[in-house]
Amino acid sequence: MRRGLPSCAVFVALLALAGAARASEAPRLRVSTAPSISRSASLARLDARLLDEALAPSGVTLPVWVEFVDKGESGDPGELARRLSDARARLSPRALARRLRAHLNPLVDYADLPVHAPYLAQLAEHAVPVLGWSRWMNSAAVRIPGERLLELAALPAVARVRASDPLWLAARVPAGAELVVDVDASGPPPARVRGAGGLAGCTGCEGVDYGTTFAQLERIRLPALHDSGYTGAGVLICVLDDGFNYFDKHEATRDHVIALDHQRDFVRGQWGVQDTSFSHVGFAHGSWTFGSIAGRKFGTYVGAAFDASFALARTENTAGERPIEMAFWGLGAEWADSLGADIISSSLGYFQFDSAAANYVYADMDGRTTIVSRAAEIAASKGILIVNAVGNEGQTPWGRLIAPSDVNGDSLIAVGAVDASGQVAAFSSYGPSADDRIKPEVCAHGVSNRLIATTGNPNAYTNLSGTSFAAPLIAGAAACLMQARPAWTPRDVARALRSTASHPQSPDARCGYGIANAVAALNYDPTTGIPIAPRPSNLIALRGAHPHRADDGAVQWTLMAAPRAEAGERVRVRVSDALGRAVITVHDAPRCLQALPITWDGRDAAGRPVPSGLYFVVVETARDQVTQRLVMLR
Repeated sequence: MRRGLPSCAVFVALLALAGAARASEAPRLRVSTAPSISRSASLARLDARLLDEALAPSGVTLPVWVEFVDKGESGDPGELARRLSDARARLSPRALARRLRAHLNPLVDYADLPVHAPYLAQLAEHAVPVLGWSRWMNSAAVRIPGERLLELAALPAVARVRASDPLWLAARVPAGAELVVDVDASGPPPARVRGAGGLAGCTGCEGVDYGTTFAQLERIRLPALHDSGYTGAGVLICVLDDGFNYFDKHEATRDHVIALDHQRDFVRGQWGVQDTSFSHVGFAHGSWTFGSIAGRKFGTYVGAAFDASFALARTENTAGERPIEMAFWGLGAEWADSLGADIISSSLGYFQFDSAAANYVYADMDGRTTIVSRAAEIAASKGILIVNAVGNEGQTPWGRLIAPSDVNGDSLIAVGAVDASGQVAAFSSYGPSADDRIKPEVCAHGVSNRLIATTGNPNAYTNLSGTSFAAPLIAGAAACLMQARPAWTPRDVARALRSTASHPQSPDARCGYGIANAVAALNYDPTTGIPIAPRPSNLIALRGAHPHRADDGAVQWTLMAAPRAEAGERVRVRVSDALGRAVITVHDAPRCLQALPITWDGRDAAGRPVPSGLYFVVVETARDQVTQRLVMLR
């Protein structure tokens, strides 16, 4: 929060809560419920950090979270089942497809139920303005004078009144590790180049010219994955960070057209994630992490998953260490779920606050104590893979990992940083978690990483260090794996990355299971632990300008002929939905030895337009089968 601004400015952002914060949706029910519990019972409902203010008010107005007793369920199993069915019907097609693909059981749960509207009305009736609410936490954000805390706690709908939790930005550039060099792309040629020339686009991806990013990607073997055609296409990544200035202007990222409804500023409560009137440092960190994944300037700067789709959320305000950012992170994750995001990439973390009395201790880093870790666990339970920087505290008295990187490794991949020689960076936070789990899970390049600059020069780049810039590389690798193995769940992806890192048999507290190896992960079966046999040389693939997205209900591909295809070999192209149910067969004929155009009009076998959502395109012969994702947007 900016110094000098009234604290209420922060909470306006909670009007942007995922799924429930538009004024037109405000509850209108009025419930007359006079407080009737004792003073001691009211005190018992208050967070210990609020007791002093409640007992001896200083006249300040406080930001607090109000946790409700329930979601208004009557106890009738049939009524609860109906409400859960309604919650499923409210899921976006993409969110539903992601949950189905992750084999969630149940598909929706209590966290998906909305906050009970009469409880919100109860707060309003007692002149407690509701600024926003979270269905995941079953809580509302309010601001209230300290002298009214006991009155608030006494309301029948209230289970607990909590102060906002502390934080610190994990992703800050560690002291002594910053190497800032803004370079115009028209200057000297990059020091290390792979391939023989930039591409206008990447369909086969063989011979991609990575410019100055080859070393940081090669550290985890990502170029080989790109060579195989796996570039994150069809995968939606939500980046949670501090703002994204010039992301739509920089030469390396401007080709990604991100609709305004996929840009959310939870700090200010508005759409859009830029503010160029700020110092570029204030809204820069998100651009740096986003560019690390999305960069698409062949010959100059290439990211880890440059064909992925993106949503951008501003959940962090670097102008001060304020308590509300943890809540914003949770709201960002809730929003990502509603969009149907497959991956959350976050380079934020929490452990200290301006007030030393509110700081966390190491025992809190157990994956379930902090609000942000609880939010990450819920996001993972909805089928989202979370990738988070482990922190830059390795050279500080704290030293350890910070939340939410303490969350269980099947739900969240905590990422440490290594240098060009593969040595763990001194600043990289170390594990284990407080309950003695291996942390971080894996490491990636995080020292003097090449990043897009946010100075307003669309051709400028910079070099910075931090686990912040290692985590997006792993998020990009995960997106490529999801494209390549569409049947894998998020846990499968996490397990494959852990099990194929550089030292999975001897994990440690500095680098976890080792430096990630994307190629080895691709060729690993996470259910059996047995490497998957490489695909035959006559790999079949569908190609096109946008082979993984149908924006207007129709899509065109080219069925590529393999060099050694056998004459007369039959090939079939079919489409199935997220449940694996057959939609239509668009091609079934003897194999051509030439490239063959394929068109699908977005209709099923009965001629009905299919709804928006995730589909799988399966290309198969008697010897081979390739599955690719397709997102239908209507």
